[in-house]
Formats: sequence, C-alpha cells, structure tokens
Amino acid sequence: MKIYFSGIGGIGMSALAQVAALEGNIVAGSDIKQTYITQKLQKLGIKIFFKQEEENITPDIDLFVYSSAIDKNNPEYKKAQNIGINLAHRSEYLNQIIKDKHIVAITGSSGKTTTSTMVGIGLNKLGIKSNIITGGWIKELDSNVVWNNSELVVLEADESDGSLLNYKTDIGLITDLAVDINLNSKKFNDVPLEKLNFKLREIYTEFIQKIQTNYGKLIISNDPELYDFVKENNITPSVIFGEGIFKTQQPYIFFSDVKQHEAQGVPTNEFTVSIVINNKTEVLGRVRLNTIGRYNAFNFVGAASTIFTLTESIEKLKNLCAISSELSFTKRRFEILLNEIINNKRLIVVDDYAHNPKKIRSLIENLNIVYRDYQRIVVFQPHRYTRTMMFWENLKTSFFDLDHLIVLPIYEAGEKPIENINSQNLTELIRKQKNKIGEIQYLENFDETIKILKNIVQKGNSIVVFVGAGNITDLANKFAQNFYKVKRT
Repeated sequence: MKIYFSGIGGIGMSALAQVAALEGNIVAGSDIKQTYITQKLQKLGIKIFFKQEEENITPDIDLFVYSSAIDKNNPEYKKAQNIGINLAHRSEYLNQIIKDKHIVAITGSSGKTTTSTMVGIGLNKLGIKSNIITGGWIKELDSNVVWNNSELVVLEADESDGSLLNYKTDIGLITDLAVDINLNSKKFNDVPLEKLNFKLREIYTEFIQKIQTNYGKLIISNDPELYDFVKENNITPSVIFGEGIFKTQQPYIFFSDVKQHEAQGVPTNEFTVSIVINNKTEVLGRVRLNTIGRYNAFNFVGAASTIFTLTESIEKLKNLCAISSELSFTKRRFEILLNEIINNKRLIVVDDYAHNPKKIRSLIENLNIVYRDYQRIVVFQPHRYTRTMMFWENLKTSFFDLDHLIVLPIYEAGEKPIENINSQNLTELIRKQKNKIGEIQYLENFDETIKILKNIVQKGNSIVVFVGAGNITDLANKFAQNFYKVKRT
C-alpha cells in the first residue's frame, strides 16, 4: 500500500509515517521545510517533497493522510480529492492503526508528552513490551515512536483539539484541567473565550464516559480543580497521583522531599516516591532524574500510577524508581544544547517548549532554584495570536526573578494578527509588574537577539533559556552553534 502524508514533518504526522513504513507500506510525503524530523524520515527511506504542489500526488497513491495544518485549498489535498484517492485526517489514520490495540491515553494541558514517554520507556525497560506514540522527539531513541507490534499502545492524547475522543481508551490519565486550547480546531473554533473552560469539561466528561463504557480505568492527579470535577460528577478514579499527603480511598502515589541541584551546569532532581493503599503508606524508592522541575516529579508519579494500574505490582514500581536515572526525556523539554566554559565563564543554553502560563511559571520557579547562582536569561516567543490572546492576563505575571527577559514577535503558525495582541504590548504589560526582572526588552529578529545575548553572557556564568512552541528552537540552536568554534578555557 502506498501512503502519502501531507505535512509529514509535524510531530504527530511523523510518528504515523514511521509506523506506516515499519508495517511495510510505501511511504512518501511533503512539508514546507527541512528539519531534524524530516532528515530522520529520509534516512528510513521515506521520500519527502519540500514544496506542496499537485504534481506530488499521483494515481498510484492508495491513501492520502493530512494534518490539521492542511486545509481544503491545499493543492495536494485538492488533487487527491479530485482523482479519487482515499482521504484520512491524521487522527482517523491513527485510529485505524490502533483500533485493535490496548490503549493507554495520557492527556492534560501540562506534562502529557513527558508522562507518556516515561510510561512507554519505563514499561519496555521493565520487560513489558509497549508501542509508544508521543508528541515529543525522544532523544534516547532518536524518534517519537516505538512500534514493536505488541498489544499495548501508550499514546499522547490531545485535549487541545478534542482528538482525545477519537480513541477507544482502556486506561486514561488526566494531568489537569487547565485550558490550553487550539482555537482553530473544529471543537473550539466557535466557542467564546469565556466558555472554553465549560467546553473543555464537556470533552473530558465524554472522554471519561468512553473509558467507563469500555470498562476501562481512569487515573487523575490531585490537582484541586480536576479532583473536584471528578468528585462532582460521581466518578471514581482507579488511582490518584500527586505531591504530599492527600486523603483518598483510592490507591495514591505521591512524591516528597524534593532536592534539586546542579553540578558543572548539569541538573539533578531527586525525590522520594511512596504509595498509599488501604491507609498504609509504603516507600517505593528514591528517584533521580537528570533534569529540573517539581513538575517532572509530578510527571514521574503520573507514569508510576499508569504502570501500577497496568500491572498492579508494587515491585514493578520499586524497579521503576531504581532505574529512574535511565529514563529518557524528549527534545525541547529543558534540553541543554550547550554547556561549556568559554573565556573562563560557564555558558548553558537551553531549549524549552513551555508555551502556556502554567508551564512557563513552573519552568522559571525551578530555574531560579537550580541555577540561582547564574545570570538567568529567558528569551520568550509567544505562540499564536489566539493563544496569546487567551493567556494575555496570565502571561504578564509568568516571568519573574530573572536578570534579563527578551520578548520576540508572536510566532503566527498561519494565523492572522489580532488587534492589540502583539509582543510590544505584552512587553509593556510585563514591565508594569513587580517581577524582580533586571531588564526587559522587545526585539524584532533573531540576529539582533544573538548580538544582544553575546554581550550579556560575557558578564558572568550564564544560563540562557529559549522558551516557546514556535521556531524559537531554530534561534536556540543557532545561538548555541555560535559558540561551538570559540576557543574554550
């Protein structure tokens, strides 16, 4: 079977293309630019066009799979439709692949990529074969997918466009109820901002009902808003996870005694994990992760809760804690691109995907703990006009206790500008807050940003964190590469 993926370089599409190739199909596709993802796909023998035009679509294609970024006026889509090729949205094709599998779906606005990665990698390291499809590029695997034809699939399920409802979920985990919505998606494009929270709750209710209909199991965090939502709807989760003491009749897995530090620029995050069953508490072990963040401790106990729900084995959880330092993380989740002594000063360059206020605040809180003795410089690129509008009031208080903050123009992601929603106005809004930031500035372009940053980092040991979901990752890598050929001391 020949399958064509339009928008193949997207994180979700690339995973599906890899699965299709691993299952023996002839795979081709297109995207508008070359990235490390498209390079990986080409190494697998997948032909990729870097211009989307109707000539790419030929009658021998059996199935045309398209991403949400491909609209009906796209020349490839129109050609495939006109010559009668079967069409399938990304989520529809994914559902075809996994329809006969046992599905573990991880969702929520924060932590779903890291949690699903920890679950999938953890299961395989514990000897339980599992397929993995995540929304992040797993550094250990140089891929965002594991496809070993087992009956189990660990899947990152997206609530932001409502596609978490497309799957027959056996075990579902919800991290939180925070609103981080794609306003361009069909589920949300007609919903007023003030009703987004209500609409999201409707979708989660349907997600939970589908799990119950399938005689599946629900896992939730002890996030107060989420816990109250479940309780109000008379829903009983199988397992709850979170931080510290929490009274519940269900099994509860939690972390405590967090210690974070860095050595020669490399972060370490240590904490204790315990389980409460029938009012009895048992310590499972001391966990060590090679990253920062209480939020990653939260992600770990979420992963542990999922593995416990699957195996009902405390021994497996103890083994998971024992191998915790071996667990891999995905690119763009506090990914250290550079950590060098240059001209007698340490320079650390980090790329991080944080793009909503909750994620940004958590990142900066932990950054200020672990790297408190460094110049802390954050470069922020807001993502989408609609998302920036949705988070406008919360973004202004998301940055604090920094030496330097640079705000870049909004990454459009194909959207049209919204009046008064721009980075200049956001920068002024941040300046008006009591946020203990040494200097705040708006910069127009990448080259100017690199020039300014070079001057700043010469003043002492520095950590520069590039924050956002857009093409700021290109800037992060370009800035780090500027120092690769510098004489180090």
